[in-house]
Amino acid sequence: MSQEIQLANQTLPLQPAVLPTMLAPAGPIDATPLMRMHRLLRGRYGLAVVLALIGAACGVAAGIMLPKPAWESVGLVRVNPAVPSPHEMDPVTPLHDQIIANVMVELKAERTIRQAMTNADWKAHRPFPGDMPPPEQVIEFTKNLTVKQVANAPQMIQVTYDDSRKDGKDVAQIAVSAVINAYHDLWGTHEFSDELQRKIDLARKDMNNADLLLGAAQAKLDALTQEVGDSEGAVLGVREGNKLSLQHSLAEAQHLMTQSQQDMERHQAGMKAGHGYTAEDIATVDTMMAARLTGLITAKIELEMAAANEGERNRDYVTKRSNFELRQADINREVDRFNETYFIETRTDGSAPFKVPKDFNKLRQLVAQLTAEIKKEDDNIQELHTRFATINHLKADADRLRAERDENQRLIHELEFQKAMGGQFQVIDEGSIPQPASDRRPVFAALGFLGGAAVPIGLLMLLGLANPRYRFSDEASTDTSGLNLLGILPDLPDRLSDPEQASIAAHCVHQIRTMLQISGGPEERRVFAVTSAAPGDGKTSLTLALGLSYAACGTRTLLIDCDLVGAGLTARMNVSSPEGVLEAIANRSLAEYVRGTDVADVSILPVGAAQTLHASTLSPAALRRLIDEARKQYDTILIDTGPILGSIEASLVCAAADAVVLTVARGQQRPLVERAINHLTGIGAKVAGVVFNRAQSNDFDRSISGVSSLRSVSSGNGHNGHEGPRYGTLGRAVHSNSRRADINEG
Repeated sequence: MSQEIQLANQTLPLQPAVLPTMLAPAGPIDATPLMRMHRLLRGRYGLAVVLALIGAACGVAAGIMLPKPAWESVGLVRVNPAVPSPHEMDPVTPLHDQIIANVMVELKAERTIRQAMTNADWKAHRPFPGDMPPPEQVIEFTKNLTVKQVANAPQMIQVTYDDSRKDGKDVAQIAVSAVINAYHDLWGTHEFSDELQRKIDLARKDMNNADLLLGAAQAKLDALTQEVGDSEGAVLGVREGNKLSLQHSLAEAQHLMTQSQQDMERHQAGMKAGHGYTAEDIATVDTMMAARLTGLITAKIELEMAAANEGERNRDYVTKRSNFELRQADINREVDRFNETYFIETRTDGSAPFKVPKDFNKLRQLVAQLTAEIKKEDDNIQELHTRFATINHLKADADRLRAERDENQRLIHELEFQKAMGGQFQVIDEGSIPQPASDRRPVFAALGFLGGAAVPIGLLMLLGLANPRYRFSDEASTDTSGLNLLGILPDLPDRLSDPEQASIAAHCVHQIRTMLQISGGPEERRVFAVTSAAPGDGKTSLTLALGLSYAACGTRTLLIDCDLVGAGLTARMNVSSPEGVLEAIANRSLAEYVRGTDVADVSILPVGAAQTLHASTLSPAALRRLIDEARKQYDTILIDTGPILGSIEASLVCAAADAVVLTVARGQQRPLVERAINHLTGIGAKVAGVVFNRAQSNDFDRSISGVSSLRSVSSGNGHNGHEGPRYGTLGRAVHSNSRRADINEG
């Protein structure tokens, strides 16, 4: 069997036209706007063309179905500016612009239109019952009438009437002429000039009254301002400050009087009848008495010295005795006066004693005086508030009267200018010969064509944005950070019965194996991990098929099932063993756990009894030891592991392998694959490339143009009745083609 499988590689050679295409590395491609549009519309071009044609046809039909062009007549009138006096030069231009705006409004006013519709020529074509037109006809007339100022000619007003009815050619010119004449009849008559003059007189009267009232208000304001000043805050601030000072003085006087009364009552309650203060007592609270006592003591000392030295008959002694007696008499008088007027009070807090007057009349007078002054200050402040309120009211009245005067003055000036302009309304053209208005249907048809074609294409592009899945094989390289596209695998049925389809599938696997062999030297890349972004992308089928392909060229191949959850490789090879990869890692022995297969040069290390919970027992060092042991015994090691984003063992295996093969199935989400690639890059794994699975026939037309020239198989359906390993559809295709190659060579 080994010899038969080795001959398969000679039976299914790589076509020369295919090899350059498959081996070319796919580098990163800048996504231009055109390429992005191509990606979104790819596979939907037929539908896009059909829907765009339908939309374009609908847009053209909508543009053509627009109303036919109406008949149009244009009239011109000119409003000449009046010649201003020198002091009126500045306000003339804005007033003239305002008059032009007024004329435009009056030309399209309902009163003007109703007057125009009473024209005999108009009623002959568009009759109506009664003297005045019905509202619906007035509304239609207004919609058809356009009044605008001519560009670059500010004095010119253009009056346009367009009508799409059958008789539009006959009535358009009549309508323009009727509107211009109606305006002239309504607004250009003497009655209108008289009305303007009446308004001018009323405005002038109002202005004079405002001037009189303003003068009176200003006189009162000046008088009040002269009396109290113009600064309300400063004047009231002074008054409020005086009031606060008086209130503070009053509070002190009241407190002093209350405290003195309490001290007097307390002193009188503690005094005995007939008791009086001595000079020494008074000296403690009166500095003048202390000075008198000091002088008395000095006089007494001098008197005693004169008596001792000179005798009592000496004249100097007599003089000094008289001085002493006078001082004593003065002190006695002061003591009597003090006892009549004051008493001495000592605080319980130990502070110095002080004198308290016995008569409180002065304090009472002071309190009364301060109270009266505070009331007077309150009256003054209230009066100031009233006066300043009157001043503010007069100022507001003066401002209002000035505004009224200015407004009346402006109105008089405007009315006089409008009156002067009354005779400046000049008709240039009462209505041109009716002409068809510009036909805009071709423009709208072209816009409808473009818009109708763009809408379905835009919707299909939005559909592509809303569904970011891989649909074509070349997207697996251009949208995966420029990774190599190792090859593509066809979308095979569960029961493969077409020999040619099986041959194509086997050829694709051999192509992928060849890409892996030539991408690195024999000693550089011998251990490959096969993974995917999510379950169901065909990684197990690819691992098994690659193992059979390597064996077909005589390479000793070891398949390691490290998918602890799926264990698909072990199941497809129909290997039943309670021990496998975990035991080989734990016991550091490979040979006793490897199982042979019915394919020469293909061995398998099954998953054994390992489950998801055993992934936590794996370590990078132990896994590398197992791989190093496998290198000594096998030429190529293919490790099937779980999805890189969903399993612990996948990260360990991909980091330890020489290279990683990432399987991407058609319909897989782009963001999920991008996350898988970022994760592989983050753990330091070397990605050999991408294999696009479940490709459609058009992918083969683009990528493997020479497959159709492969040698056809004349017999056999790929099923030999063998009940051994369940290789899967892809594995059976490789295995069956290898067997047929062996039969043909035999």
